[in-house]
Amino acid sequence: MATEYGVIGLGIIGYGMASNLRKKLPSSHTLYVFDLNQEVIQRLINEFGHFGKIEVTSSAKELTMRVGTVLSSLPAGPQVRKVYLDPDNGVIAATKDSGRLLIECSTIEIESTQELGKTIFNAGLGTFVDATVSGGMWGANAGTLSFMVGHAEPTETDLVGRRIFETLSLVGEASTITFCGGLGMGQVAKIAHNYITLANNLVATEGMAIGLKHGIDKNALFKCIREGTANSWVMGLEQPVPGLVSDAPSSNNYRRAFAPALSVKDLTIGIDAAKRVGINPTAGEAAIKAFRVVDADPRTHDLDHTALWLHVYGNLDEWAKEHLQK
Repeated sequence: MATEYGVIGLGIIGYGMASNLRKKLPSSHTLYVFDLNQEVIQRLINEFGHFGKIEVTSSAKELTMRVGTVLSSLPAGPQVRKVYLDPDNGVIAATKDSGRLLIECSTIEIESTQELGKTIFNAGLGTFVDATVSGGMWGANAGTLSFMVGHAEPTETDLVGRRIFETLSLVGEASTITFCGGLGMGQVAKIAHNYITLANNLVATEGMAIGLKHGIDKNALFKCIREGTANSWVMGLEQPVPGLVSDAPSSNNYRRAFAPALSVKDLTIGIDAAKRVGINPTAGEAAIKAFRVVDADPRTHDLDHTALWLHVYGNLDEWAKEHLQK
């Protein structure tokens, strides 16, 4: 039983993790999944079921009772708490097993993570660890995610730590799995990481808009930035300007890879975390104001968060008329 794996939450990250687990696990092993969206479950079975059996469970409780290792990836804190703490159908209702490993990959509040981990451990349900991710949809699908883990660097005698590393190596890049310390430190790393990335998103969008509004060729500006000190992840797969990076959402009608609402959620967590330790989050406050506009506008609410470009550059009406159904 301890060799079986289960995935709770088949969103963008969870779907990629489940697909890579199914591809890399022995075909004799069953992969267990739970998600409320039956369409995405069926898509997973259609695309990857030929690698081995995928069994659908009816609840987080059932999945947890069937496996030795659980990976979960959910949109926000309320969903995480529901999955883990629902007294009837949550993880907390499963049978006790101190050898079970529960790896939680969502981005939520630090204190909630620590409280949740202690609750699960004290209930005898196994070891809970936060392992937040970087790499987005592209890394999830390719199995190259980077992980920030709320566990100490494993020693030779740390069997749990080694098991965490081996599990995450199935869905991520082994060389970019970083052990950050105790429970909750994976969240600390991710909150700082996303705060920087999302603030940079706003800065990069405004910078590119300044250049294009002054008439420079977008390819020339792109080359200057990519080869200069202003280069960043945002200039690549989160490039806000259409037609510069073929796989970026902007070049694919801003097809969603990361929801505007998740940008607001992550920045809210980051801003609150900053204030708790006496940091004035000026960059975060500016970024969250911008992303709230993207999320609130029905024309961009369902697009990728890099649709911020349409608001900043000022061509939203024109773009919407061309690309959105009336």
